[in-house]
Amino acid sequence: MVIKYRYVPRHKNGHFINIYSEPTEDFMKAVHFPREDDLNIWILGRYGPDDPQNFRAIPIRVTYELEVGESHVQ
Repeated sequence: MVIKYRYVPRHKNGHFINIYSEPTEDFMKAVHFPREDDLNIWILGRYGPDDPQNFRAIPIRVTYELEVGESHVQ
């Protein structure tokens, strides 16, 4: 099992934003970055939200596990 962390922007009111800076309640639809620094660069950049000071980076833990069915076992 491999665990990786991604960072998503969360508004102080609780919603997240997608890649187009549109609000979404679902963190799975939120824009995500492998490093907090990358998120901060994006959020302050040209394509980030109009109110970047109202967002903070939230870590999301992603777990990867190889799923092997009986047909793949020898």
